Amino acid sequence: MSTNLKISSVDNALAAAAKAEAARRHLSLSDYLKELVEKDLRKKDTTARRERLFAEIRANPPLGIHSEDTLAARDEARRDSQLSADHRADGIP
Repeated sequence: MSTNLKISSVDNALAAAAKAEAARRHLSLSDYLKELVEKDLRKKDTTARRERLFAEIRANPPLGIHSEDTLAARDEARRDSQLSADHRADGIP
């Protein structure tokens, strides 16, 4: 379902610039304006998600885990995974 929207009291210069830009893009003025609205709303949605994420990050204090600890845990998990794969290949459960 769609709804008709109307924009009134637009300055002549602004209207002419919008029409020229729509023509440059091979769009109707209506399609061009719809694209502008859609882009603006997507941008606002992205900004809102980013702000929620940053708020969550600020609300949760750092865990005190250092990159060295993370890398060591990753390497250990990879070694364990490789040992498990080797055992399965040898028929060891």
